[in-house]
Amino acid sequence: MCSKRRFSVNFVTFTIADIVFLVDGSWSVGRDNFKHIRSFIALVTSAFDIGEEKTRVGIVQYSTDTRTEFNLNQYFKKGELLKAINNLPYKGGNTMTGSSFFFFNTYYCSFTLFFAAGARKGFPKVAIIITDGKSQDPVEDNAKRLRNIGVEIFTLGIKAADIEELQMMSSSPYDKHVFSVSNFDLIKTVQRQIASQVCSGVEEQLNELVSGEEGKVLSAFLCFELALIVHSFELCLQCTLGVDVQADVVLLVDGSYSIGLTNFAKVRAFLEVLVKSFEIGPNKVQISLVQYSRDPYTEFALNTHQSIDAVLKAVRSFPYRGGSTNTGKAMTYVREKIFVASRGARINVPRVMILITDGKSSDAFKDPATRLRNTDVEIFAVGVKDAVRSELEAIANPPADTHVYTVEDFDAFQRISTELTQSICLRIEQELYAIISRCKYFICVSTLIQLNLIPLKHYFQLPL
Repeated sequence: MCSKRRFSVNFVTFTIADIVFLVDGSWSVGRDNFKHIRSFIALVTSAFDIGEEKTRVGIVQYSTDTRTEFNLNQYFKKGELLKAINNLPYKGGNTMTGSSFFFFNTYYCSFTLFFAAGARKGFPKVAIIITDGKSQDPVEDNAKRLRNIGVEIFTLGIKAADIEELQMMSSSPYDKHVFSVSNFDLIKTVQRQIASQVCSGVEEQLNELVSGEEGKVLSAFLCFELALIVHSFELCLQCTLGVDVQADVVLLVDGSYSIGLTNFAKVRAFLEVLVKSFEIGPNKVQISLVQYSRDPYTEFALNTHQSIDAVLKAVRSFPYRGGSTNTGKAMTYVREKIFVASRGARINVPRVMILITDGKSSDAFKDPATRLRNTDVEIFAVGVKDAVRSELEAIANPPADTHVYTVEDFDAFQRISTELTQSICLRIEQELYAIISRCKYFICVSTLIQLNLIPLKHYFQLPL
């Protein structure tokens, strides 16, 4: 993460930058490939502390014409910003990169600097251009004007993008500002490097505002925390794009008599969709399946299956057991018997439970749900048919609009699958961010001591 903390009572600062993505939304990109662009934007965004007084992000999409998807002052919470990135629509049209620069100059550099669109005077400014082809209009003059007002320009060219044109648009040196890949699938091979260079660029702009030993401390903090965050995890709201996300996920499935054999097959199919949203592995996402009715039963533990194929095979074949609906007892079982080290649960890894039920619980559920949430387990609840929404809301974490889902019958699972998986992935990312934030301060202090940027005798003077 690009963030800094105070080292004394009279010295405090944090990473501040205004970053705008100029995104090629032309027909040549294609709707299927556009998801890779969303993923890349989310990764770079994740490297920064987002906030009104921290880093702000805006997106402009261009093709035949240019439009602002959202301004720099629209999203000050990282979760909301990442959700907006994930929902970024694909525009379509021709590739008019030069016009997008003109738009940026006339709109962002006149209105934004006067705060209408959220940019701040005197703060580091970055533009990241993503394109898959040669512009159909001139780019050099408008790009130069943008650089002349202090905007640092990075370019990512994909497929048919012209390398000479990318260099014409970018800031120098080109080896740090110009990136090119042969297809959209390969964006992930350069995204860490780009995120690192963007953060270094912000660092250099910030260092112009500070000097001496304090500036050296700032620089070390900035680079180390970026490396920590980018190396520890890369965000993708669609977890299927090969991104390193760690989590322990428990599927708690109602297997009571009210479901029936036919509908239980549809439950298995829905679980398959959820499982395919994650990259499974002992150092990635682990999944456990618990079926409950009168009593809970472990179909498989977190450390039972270590590949996607093994998990899918188990999900497709686990039996329907039947019985009553003791949801409270099942949640206690998950807390005491599943989220434990002997069953594969890990320390400092996000924990998620997804409840799927079709009816009212036969036992007390509020206290077991509270106890489970209090152990840092994020609960999502899916209710089918006769499930009681108020009961689901009492079980799940707030807010209900992202944690509670209801469908009228078992055939309607598909309607909620995408939104549910995106919400789960977003919460996993947010929890990873929180976990790393709790740890990174002490890691960073240790590193700075090793680099002799903080004398050891001052260690105990640092604020916690």
